[in-house]
Parts: sequence; structure tokens; C-alpha cells
Amino acid sequence: MPALPFIIAGAAVATAYSVYESGQAQEEQYRGEQRKAEVQNVRNVRQQIREARLTQASMTNVAAQTGGMGGSGLAGGTSSVGSQLAGNLGYMSDIATENTAITNAAISASQWQTTATIFGQVGSLSSMYSKVNTPVKP
Repeated sequence: MPALPFIIAGAAVATAYSVYESGQAQEEQYRGEQRKAEVQNVRNVRQQIREARLTQASMTNVAAQTGGMGGSGLAGGTSSVGSQLAGNLGYMSDIATENTAITNAAISASQWQTTATIFGQVGSLSSMYSKVNTPVKP
């Protein structure tokens, strides 16, 4: 019995396994990028809150120095800063949601590409085997 069919089968299995491992590594890369984005988002949220508090504190300080404590100007100014903060945080949340959806779609696409490549290898294996196993006509 010739060894060629076994060599072809072994090569196809090795290729399919390599494709599978490559897909797994790509999925881990996507998940790592997603975790990185989440860490950046948390940092950006904290920065937004910090800046809003500093702005409100600065307004309160100016009001205290000028005798405007309890006035409508201070109340309106600090309220405006809070409203802007809420808008910024809402926007950042929406972007984070979309980034998560994009990452999940990329992971899904990678998984389907891996599956397609593996099935392609199985299909080419059967094609190669039939070519090797077909007797040559004189």
C-alpha cells in the first residue's frame, strides 16, 4: 500500500490543526484588545469625573471669594458641569458598547473563517485522495 495517501492525510490534519490554533490565537488577541479598551474607558471616565469636580470646585472657590455663595450663578454653573459630565459619560458608554459589538463580530468572523478553512482542508483531502487512488489508464 503506497504511503502517499497517509502523507496527504497527515498534511491535511496538520494544516487543519494549525488553522484551528491560529484561530484560537486570533480570538485571544481580540479579547485582549477588548480588555485593553475597557481599561482605557475606565481611565477616561475617571478623568472626566476628576475634571468635572475640579471645575465645580474652582467655581465654588470663585463664588466664595466674591460673595456669590448660594447664588443662582454658582448653582447654574455647577449644574451645567454635571450635565456636561453626564453627556460625556453617556457618549463614552455608547462608544464602549459599539466597540464591544465590533470585537464580538470580529471574534465570530474569525471562528467562522477557521471553520471554513478546516472544512476546506477536509474537502481537499478527499479530492487529493481520489486522485491518488484512481488507477492510471494505459
